[in-house]
Amino acid sequence: MEWEKAKKFVIILLVCLNVVLAVLYQSQQKEHSVSAAQEKAVFEVLSKNGITMYTDLITEYVPMRRLVCKKVLYTKERLEQIFFDGKKTVVIPSDGRILYRGDDSILTMQGGKGEMVYDVSVGKENLTKDQATDQAEAYMKHLQKEFQHFVLYGTQEQEKGYCVKFYQKYEGQYIFSNYIFVYVSEDGVYRTEFCYQPIEGYIGERKDIFYADEALLTFMRKWQEINPKQNATIQRMDLGYMTTEMNGRADGSGYAVPCYMISVMEHQQPFFINAYTCQMIKPYQALQESEKKDTTI
Repeated sequence: MEWEKAKKFVIILLVCLNVVLAVLYQSQQKEHSVSAAQEKAVFEVLSKNGITMYTDLITEYVPMRRLVCKKVLYTKERLEQIFFDGKKTVVIPSDGRILYRGDDSILTMQGGKGEMVYDVSVGKENLTKDQATDQAEAYMKHLQKEFQHFVLYGTQEQEKGYCVKFYQKYEGQYIFSNYIFVYVSEDGVYRTEFCYQPIEGYIGERKDIFYADEALLTFMRKWQEINPKQNATIQRMDLGYMTTEMNGRADGSGYAVPCYMISVMEHQQPFFINAYTCQMIKPYQALQESEKKDTTI
């Protein structure tokens, strides 16, 4: 009899415990999500300030940790295997950069960043977006051994063809600072830009991040500052990681932090916002311009 009472007591206790845990879980989910009212308010504020959003708002959040990014060092032989099918190249040092000249292409390297230019005519008269994407994906298959877990992000029309963008994913998260941009014309791939710092893993404690609505308000203020008379159309918004500090450790490795990437129809390059601080990291155009000063052949 006593044993039956004890079993009933344990069962009731477990049921109560499950109810408490369910309530706590729901409460925590509410704390890390945007309500429908908040979402509506964000769209209204953006609209009143000339910003239209053609994508869903990110509404679910969890605290996130930093990532450690390793410094990458390539040998001449390794680069020849990756980009020149093992053929020998002529090395030309140039102002902190190194140029590798092949028979019909030139690779410019500076640290983990590179630019490959092929001797291919540029044009898109007979090229469709789908054809450009297919050619870029076929090109990426040759780079898979070196650049792993890169996924197609999107294809963007250019004046002289298409730019097909690939970003690395690490445990389901985009690494925006690890990218490969493949430029395709009707005669094939004519240029590739890439940056790669291998991910070593997570470090430190999980930290709360700012919600997407707050990041959008930061973007809105920045957009009004640089384009006060122009409306904006947000095509896409993603949460991922971006390297903000290299050589931050004794071994030359650095850190990537959570960030939002906002792609705007009226601007060629996306914007990045630090999810820890809700501050603009840097408009991507400025980042690209600084890199081109270093890597243009």
